[in-house]
Amino acid sequence: MDAATAVELLDAQPQVWHHFLGYINSMTLQCALELDIADVIHRHGHPIPLNQLAAALEIPQTKAPFLSRLMRMLVHLGYFTQVITKPEDENDDVLPSYWLAPLSRLLLKQNPYNARSLTFCSVHEHLVDPWRQMSAWLRTGKEDGKDTPNAFAFAHEGKKVYEVCSEDANFSQLFSEGMAGDSWLFSRALVSKCRDAFEGLSSLVDVGGGTGNTSKVIAETFPNIHCTVFDLPHVVSGPKQTHPNLDYESGNMFTDEIPHADAVLFKWVLCDWPDEPVLKMLKQCKKALTKNGVKGKLMIADHVLDHESCNDSNSMGTSLILDMLFMSFLEGSLRTEKQWAKLFAEAGFKDYKITPVGGLRVLIEVYP
Repeated sequence: MDAATAVELLDAQPQVWHHFLGYINSMTLQCALELDIADVIHRHGHPIPLNQLAAALEIPQTKAPFLSRLMRMLVHLGYFTQVITKPEDENDDVLPSYWLAPLSRLLLKQNPYNARSLTFCSVHEHLVDPWRQMSAWLRTGKEDGKDTPNAFAFAHEGKKVYEVCSEDANFSQLFSEGMAGDSWLFSRALVSKCRDAFEGLSSLVDVGGGTGNTSKVIAETFPNIHCTVFDLPHVVSGPKQTHPNLDYESGNMFTDEIPHADAVLFKWVLCDWPDEPVLKMLKQCKKALTKNGVKGKLMIADHVLDHESCNDSNSMGTSLILDMLFMSFLEGSLRTEKQWAKLFAEAGFKDYKITPVGGLRVLIEVYP
């Protein structure tokens, strides 16, 4: 190897380091959440010096230098800001103080939309172990009798996520709380950013709507819309949201008839499934939306992988990470606009409209 090649490879090496050490970002965030750093700073009410932060976190002063390095990383990741103030005594050491950054709001326990449970769930061994076996899963096939739909099932003796949740109450709680928090935040953005999409509707069916977090927000925002959550019997029979114009109906979206309404909503549902069952659901929806000669519309709150809202490299990178996450424990995927359009056409829909909601998600309105 000549010197020029060695220098070129050495310059490329940090990028490889950045990739194989990327797990440190998530572990740093997990540590911050376990220590409740954001909540401690929030309660303090103003920038807190390192020594006071260490005391509030019950960290020995001998370990304050390590806390300083942790905070330096968290500042770099954008969760906190660092403030340098001059000491009253010029002989005293200058110690940094730390304050909340806008991103910190997603870490605070008091906020119903915080990302705490989603973070703990994502770094849980149940979701990390499949990645340790991803290459082995990719090499399996039906011919060797070990084929499974995803690496999660491969790593968990053929079990799906909901089966593991039924066996591990802590993981199940993290998963449920994480989904509920995300639903709380997204639903409020949806009714604000896409208000026009709900105008004129008198009824809406939220297919796979769980305990009704999204439907309740819609019902509260639009009192003229009667919302029905359509989900499996064991889901709608448990604790759920209540509102005068919100009710629940049990059924299977693959096999049962979807109730007729002006609009049928899927929020973060279709990305869980491969094309064949999704096409079946879409056909069920078209039947429900065109019943009695009255045409409604399908509303899909999801991702469009190549949409303009994901054009910058950071957004696309996050979208691709999400797609890999789905690949690891679900049977579906994020879809491009072309892939969505193909499914709509095959199900008999004529047209669609995409509206960005925020983050990486959009609302797709699909018309029979």
